[in-house]
This record gives sequence, structure tokens and C-alpha cells, in this order.
Amino acid sequence: MRLKLNVYPVIPDMEEKLAEIIQKAVDNRARIVEIAYGEAADNVKKRILSFLNKKEIRKLYSRFEKTDKGWGRIYVHFRWED
Repeated sequence: MRLKLNVYPVIPDMEEKLAEIIQKAVDNRARIVEIAYGEAADNVKKRILSFLNKKEIRKLYSRFEKTDKGWGRIYVHFRWED
């Protein structure tokens, strides 16, 4: 399962939406969450990364990767033990 969240244009309650999509991924055992921040400023990317690096959030996923080619995206990967 792959979940997507588009935060472009910048939404005011971005941290709440990020928390919801991460929780939904945990509940549904999703493999990847794609967070698209698009052409937003660097501070939006920094807000997303600082949210993902919070201790209580960091323990929920295995890794993330950033892409800056074209539209900016962050892929959050989950590893589930069956």
C-alpha cells in the first residue's frame, strides 16, 4: 500500500496532516508514504524533515529518502515484520 500527501500549496495545519498520514500508514501497514511539497520554500522542507526526525515519529518508520529533481518529494519507507 502506498499513501500520498500533498502539502503544496502550503497548508496551515501541516504537522497535523503529517501525523495523520503516518498514523494511517502504521494502522494499514503501508510500505511507503509519499509527501509532495512541490515548489514550496526550503522552510517547508525543513518543517517536514524536523517533524519526521522527532523521536516519537522516528521510531515508526525505517527510513526516508528525499528527491529534489523537479517537484520536491519525500518518501517515507516502513518495514513490517510478518
